[in-house]
Order: sequence, then C-alpha cells, then structure tokens
Amino acid sequence: MIKMKIVFIGNPGLSYGYKLFGIECISVTSKEEFLKAIEKVLKMNDISIVLLDSDFSSLVKDYIRKLRMKVSIPFIIEVPGLKTIPEVDIKPISIR
Repeated sequence: MIKMKIVFIGNPGLSYGYKLFGIECISVTSKEEFLKAIEKVLKMNDISIVLLDSDFSSLVKDYIRKLRMKVSIPFIIEVPGLKTIPEVDIKPISIR
C-alpha cells in the first residue's frame, strides 16, 4: 500500500501548526524559495496534496493557475497566510 503525503509550503511560523497534524512542511521566506519548493514537491511521487501559503502563492497567481491546469496530482490548495486569504472561485453546479 502506497502512503500518500500532504505537504505545506510557506511561512516558517505557520509550519509549526501544520506539523502538529503530521503534515510535512517546507519553510520558505522568499518568492524564489517558494517556487523552488514547488518544483521539488512536483518531482516527488508520494505527494497527494500540496498546501500553499497564500502570502506566497498570491505573488505568482498566473504560475499557480497554469500549474493547476497542467497537473492533477498532487492536488494544489491555497491556504490562508499570515497576511492574505486566498481567493476562492466556487461555482455551483446546476442539475437539470
């Protein structure tokens, strides 16, 4: 049985909370580190969900949007940062 992992990429201060839930964390302090961490995680084959700190993901919105269209696994989720809250675009499905 393959165990799939969840990874958080973001602020070192927020990492502590995610670690309490057993989530692997990659702490970053710059946009460049953030982008390198995403590339690193995408090369790993045991990651099912990537949680992105919105303080950093908001700096590279177009990149994240294109990445979501390109990869289905891992599932990419933006989570609130210390300064920003991710934009959520949820549209209801109409049943006819």
